[in-house]
Amino acid sequence: MARTPRILLGAWVGAIVSAAALLFALNGWPHPTRELAFWLAACVAGELLWVRLPVGSATISMASCFNFAALLVLPQSSAMAVTMVSTVIAEVTFMRKPPVRAIFNAAQTTLAVAAGSALFTSLSGGRPLIDLVSGLNLLPFLAAAAAYYVVNRGAVTIVVAVAESISPRESWRKNFGSSYDLLASGAGFSLGVLLATHYSSIGMVGTLFVALPLVLACDGYRRLMGDSSVAKTPEERERRAA
Repeated sequence: MARTPRILLGAWVGAIVSAAALLFALNGWPHPTRELAFWLAACVAGELLWVRLPVGSATISMASCFNFAALLVLPQSSAMAVTMVSTVIAEVTFMRKPPVRAIFNAAQTTLAVAAGSALFTSLSGGRPLIDLVSGLNLLPFLAAAAAYYVVNRGAVTIVVAVAESISPRESWRKNFGSSYDLLASGAGFSLGVLLATHYSSIGMVGTLFVALPLVLACDGYRRLMGDSSVAKTPEERERRAA
């Protein structure tokens, strides 16, 4: 990588990580509880359902469902902590990503969760989750999902664009330009609402209602990316395996 793109890449990663660190400094770190342990395990499980994207060795996972559910039912600082730690654990331990990539992904996920949580809290007015769902008050959910999606996809799009020396538009088109991405993301967020609602009413067993749909969504992503994610040359295969 040339010197200028490397500097830009470092600046973007540094900005994302610094922004996440600032949010933790302002919000504080939550005390460990049984509830947080449950959400940590759930988010790690979602991270294990992952798919490699065509450009930049980036990945996408079904953890967005659990991350979104967590931001709906947990205080902002707790949701941020759970999703940040789960991302690091999954990407370093199971996906074998370099620490810097795991830290960046954890930071951008933290920002996405914080943005979604802030909008949901502001628009919901403190009303119980079940009342919002039963009353078809969908604006808080839609706004939170949109914020999470834009921050998450935007952060990944830019880091891939800089790393691969392509335009952000091209990076978005190749990794997220398919209509299936928007459809699958919407389904994941919908399942997140379902999970959060069940969690609020019947507890942890609610996770069972979203397990199979998430596996199917992940399989659909893998089938969609099957052709486009295959490296066509030995150089591409070696670079993607790194």
